[in-house]
Amino acid sequence: MSNEMLVKFSEVEQSISQIEKSLSAFNAELPKNTGEGNTLDVVNRLNEINHMLTEVGNAYKEILTLNNQTVRESVQQLENADQELSTSMQIR
Repeated sequence: MSNEMLVKFSEVEQSISQIEKSLSAFNAELPKNTGEGNTLDVVNRLNEINHMLTEVGNAYKEILTLNNQTVRESVQQLENADQELSTSMQIR
C-alpha cells in the first residue's frame, strides 16, 4: 500500500479549461416576455419562472467559475509543495 498521491497537473488544467470553454457557451438567458400583451396567469407565471431560471443559471456560472479558480489554486499549491519536497530531498 502506497501513500503516494499522484496529480497529473496538465490533465487537471485541461479539464478546467474544457469546463470554462463549456461555461462560456452556456447561455442562462431565457425569454423575458413570453406572450407579451397576454393577460393569462399562465403566461405571467412562465415569465416569472424564466426569470428565476435565468438567475439560477447565472449563479451556477458564477459558482463554477469560483470553483475552477479554487481548483487551480489548490493544484498550484500541490505543485509548489511537490517542488519544495523534491528540492529538499535533493539537498540531502
